[in-house]
Amino acid sequence: MYPNAYEMAPFTLQSGFGDGVEPAVGLISIDQREHALETVADYADMLFGDVVLVPFSDGQPDWTNTTRDSIEKFSGSWSELEPEDVPRLGVLTDSFGRFLGHGDDVSVVTLWRGGTPEVRQIGGQYCPAAHCLVTDALIDDEPLKVRAVKPKQPPVGGNDNQEIFLVNPADWSGLPVPKREWFIEGMVPMRQVTILNGDGGVGKSLLALQIAAASALSVDTLGLEPLARPALYVGAEDSADEFHRRLADIVGHHKMAMSDMWRFRLLPLADRDALLCVPNRLGAMEPTVLWKRLVVTIQDLKPGLVVLDTSADLFGGDEIKRAQVRQFIAMLRKVAMESDCAIMLLAHPSVAGMQTGTGSSGSTAWNNSVRSRLYLTRPEGKDDIDPDARVLTTKKINYGKVGNELRMRWQDGVFVLDDGKPTAVSGLLNRRHDEAFRSLLSAVNRTGQRVASTRGVNYAPNVLAARPDAEGVTRKQFEAAMQRLLADGIVKVVWEGPPSKQRQRLIVSAEDFGPDSEVEE
Repeated sequence: MYPNAYEMAPFTLQSGFGDGVEPAVGLISIDQREHALETVADYADMLFGDVVLVPFSDGQPDWTNTTRDSIEKFSGSWSELEPEDVPRLGVLTDSFGRFLGHGDDVSVVTLWRGGTPEVRQIGGQYCPAAHCLVTDALIDDEPLKVRAVKPKQPPVGGNDNQEIFLVNPADWSGLPVPKREWFIEGMVPMRQVTILNGDGGVGKSLLALQIAAASALSVDTLGLEPLARPALYVGAEDSADEFHRRLADIVGHHKMAMSDMWRFRLLPLADRDALLCVPNRLGAMEPTVLWKRLVVTIQDLKPGLVVLDTSADLFGGDEIKRAQVRQFIAMLRKVAMESDCAIMLLAHPSVAGMQTGTGSSGSTAWNNSVRSRLYLTRPEGKDDIDPDARVLTTKKINYGKVGNELRMRWQDGVFVLDDGKPTAVSGLLNRRHDEAFRSLLSAVNRTGQRVASTRGVNYAPNVLAARPDAEGVTRKQFEAAMQRLLADGIVKVVWEGPPSKQRQRLIVSAEDFGPDSEVEE
């Protein structure tokens, strides 16, 4: 144990820090879990530490048994965080020698406490200076400062000691305004990074490959006109054989030959380490040898588009640490600007991104750091959905309209524009639903029960869907079937009863044997 004088009581930060999120377990909502983890991740960036879960006992931190061995590191997303674990969130900072010049064995934990942090030393020789350093950083809302180490070589500034270049807008007087350049008009800007989000299996890799191939082939695809330039695809998820199969389908769709793909280059990395950058011991992102070689390739090929598939395989940092995410995107954007190309980064959405429909992933820095973000999904809101249908939505575009949708569907190995006509699969499903509706309607009428085409207690789709022999067909599917059958004349509405009290009945047209012999009084 460390001296009692060192076990300070919690202190309150300046107003606004942590947004005052309540730590009570019973009040933790999904949004609060996400906010809590983002706030603690900001702490971790500030304190050069890792997000951890502090051991608790009877609802309080168990400092007596908290050691580096007992503390639990947490690197998951907010959806993996149990509500009862939110009060346990904290940051573990080690190796204080980099900040103080001594204390390499010192470990300090900062417990979040819903925005009122508590700082404790849990390892190493007793070091009040480490405690003061952390509390000062939190109160001042400033990151810890790493002590300068005497360099072996003369220092070189981050800008290579060049003078900063200031622009005077008055110098633009009389000059033509530069035209904004696009790789795909209104969707993918040149010299910028575009993120394409999509859940696993939805087809984002195929879509990106199709766009890149169209650029190299100088053809349109899906009604889009990509810039006719060489293209480079870096794929970390699929083998060369899989790319061969997909490209064969794409080339065949355009009625061209594989020899026409001479301006396309593929770098399959499924069988090797594909990381393009990794954090150093201070947490800053540094490019790998692979990235440096890739930059040279881009400079030689001069592509109009570089596809990076996917961020989960290529980004070696923590996706919820904003600083690391922004450094990665800045690294990509620098190459896009210097090489006059567009970079498309493929990424999986987080659970929250899928639930909210935004398609975003990890830290908000992913969305905020790029100028364009697209989201590929399956259509929602229909039970009789075409399993091959997809929707590409513009979720962010700094230079155009947000919310534009491109509807497509998978057909013979490629995506094609959705013209609204049913596919073979959806046609088979529709016929099955139509037959089920006709058969059940006939059975209902034979029992003497009356169903109608208008909404009410005897609304036909509701009645049929509730039957045990509905075979899983839903109300919405029966509604669509009823409209098709009415349009085709296979079912129809007849009126029964005296003129003063007529009621409609929905029947199978082939079973209309004329008016009943007995008229209801």
